[in-house]
Formats: sequence, C-alpha cells, structure tokens
Amino acid sequence: MHIRTSRAVLLSFLSLAASALFAQSIDAPFELRRGVIVDGARGAVYLPQTDGEIEAVDLSAGRVLWTFPDAALPLTVDGSLLVAQGEEMRKGRLPIAVLDLQAGGKKVVDAVIPLPDDVHALIVDDFERSFRATAEREGDSFVISWTYTERVVQGIWRAPDEPLPTRTVSGAARINIATGAVLAAATRPAKPRTEATAERVRALYTLAQTPWRAGNVLAMIQGGRGGPLTLKRWDASTSAALADRVLVQKAVVALPSAEEKYLLASERVGEGGPDDPEYRWSIFSLETGERIGEMRRDVSAAPFVVWKDSVVFESRPYGYRIGEVWVDEPLKIRALRLSRGVPVWDRTVRHLEYRGPVPPVR
Repeated sequence: MHIRTSRAVLLSFLSLAASALFAQSIDAPFELRRGVIVDGARGAVYLPQTDGEIEAVDLSAGRVLWTFPDAALPLTVDGSLLVAQGEEMRKGRLPIAVLDLQAGGKKVVDAVIPLPDDVHALIVDDFERSFRATAEREGDSFVISWTYTERVVQGIWRAPDEPLPTRTVSGAARINIATGAVLAAATRPAKPRTEATAERVRALYTLAQTPWRAGNVLAMIQGGRGGPLTLKRWDASTSAALADRVLVQKAVVALPSAEEKYLLASERVGEGGPDDPEYRWSIFSLETGERIGEMRRDVSAAPFVVWKDSVVFESRPYGYRIGEVWVDEPLKIRALRLSRGVPVWDRTVRHLEYRGPVPPVR
C-alpha cells in the first residue's frame, strides 16, 4: 500500500515537526557513548577511566583538566553540576556523587541510594547482569532512576521464539542537592525519543528516519546502500523545500553526529590495514550540505561530534600486525583534524560492555 498525500499536507507536517523536534546545540551537554559526556559550553569531555576514575579532558588539545577518583561513571551534566555513579562497594547500594564543574570537579554531594539486597549496581556489565542509572534535574534535587537486568544464559540450543529467563528490577530515588538527603521517588518510564509529529512526517515521506534539525533546516537522507546518498532539506520556518544535494556516489553507511548537526557518509575505497584503510569518511554539514572534511578508517562509521576544526569520535578496540609484532589498541576517544585527517589527541576509555569468556553449559 502506497501513502498518497499532497505537497501542502506534507509541508504542514514538516512545519509541525520543526516546532516539535529538539534542536540540540553543541553547547548543550550530550552523550557520545555511554559514560562519555561532551560539554561544549566548557570545551570539555568527561570520560570513565580504566582505573575507575573520571577524567575531564579539553576537547581542543586533549589535555587532562582534572580527575576525580571517587566516582567511576558520568551520568549527566546539568548547569555546573556533573552527576556520577560510584563503584559498588557492597550489594544493594548505589553510590552517587555530584561534582561542581566550576570548582574543577570538586565533590559537593555524596549520597548512597539503597537498592534491593539482590541488586548489583554494576559499572561494567558481566555476562548475565547489567545495571543502568540515569539522572535528571528536578527543582532542588536530582532524580536517579535505575534498572537492573539479570538473564540466565545457557550454552544449549533454544527455540528461536523461546526467550531467555530474565529478571528486571527498577526503581528511583531523589537526592537533595543542598543536603544530600535521599528520598524515594516514583519510577519513571523511559521517554520516547521520537515525537509523534516526526513519526507522521516519516510515514508521509516514506523515509526510514526522523527529520534532523540543524540550524534553520530540517534534513533527511535518501539512498545509499552502495548507491548515491542524497541530502534532502527544508526550511524549518516556512517548510519550503531547499535544493537536494548528492553527497557521495557509493555510500555504505550514513550516520548523524551525536549533536545531529553533521552527517558522516562512508564509502569502501581501500583494502584495509594501516597502509590502506578500508573506508573513507566524508563529513557534511546537515544545514548546508557542504563537505567539511574527510579521513580514512578501517570501520565504516562510529559515534562522533565535530568540535571546531576537529572530529572527535569513538575508536573501538582493534588489533593489527606490524611485521612480526601484533599491536592491540584499547577503546579510545580520538580527535582528528578535519582539514588533513591528522591525529590531534586520544584518550583511553573504560570498556563498559562484557568482554570475557562464555561460561560452560549448565
């Protein structure tokens, strides 16, 4: 069944989407990946380190601004405050610290949220268990919502429609910023990322994505999958269509930046390896469609953000051989100069996903 609609109806819904979608600024803090928070207003990124500390790093040069040893995982930034999860010291307890960014990461609140006795407030997932916490400002408090998931994984065949036995426990608590007092709070459901108006635009235009808002422009992409990738744009105020732009001819992957102002389009151009990386990343402005830089990598895409004249991105663990020597690279956040693709800085980041052995059959 094909959806038929008039241009007037389509533009009407585009106008609704423009008013409903959140136009995120680089100045508004956001997550590049879990636990890595980019704070454009301060020109910093907050990272979980392999030794269990939190590190504040300058986005431009990669120098360490400060470290905080008594918390392990940044959760959110609100104004001048950073909320972080601490390492679990005992089962059934969730340590939370609130740091003052204007005071170089000084701790201003230290609280412990009680959990059910059989819940582990994990920083790093293990094979069958995971824990997630979020923080949201509400008046004079932060509301900490958490979910603990436990799965029974067996090394035997299961029918495709037979789910793994899973236990999920959720809760929430309120931490007063001035006193550190912990009070119970109602558990909050996860917020839907996509507004209903944007969903209707997507259905009407039959593109499998939500419109992105970049400046005064709504943008979508069309094509790719080995063929030409076209950027389609509309004026967000008037809904007037702007000129389409063909970005690359043989796009393998297209990925918006974390703040949704830029687009990474990759093409397969090399054989792979340090001397001839397999993919070419081309980065474009979603607002103008102009190419602002390109580089070569051996992965098709990665979460990224553009900061001034650099692209800052996640570099997953990988290995390569130089002669007879095998080199292992850990998980890192890297920055490359957009104009030349040369390295600017990199910092190792704690890997939060489970990467250990699989247990034997039970």
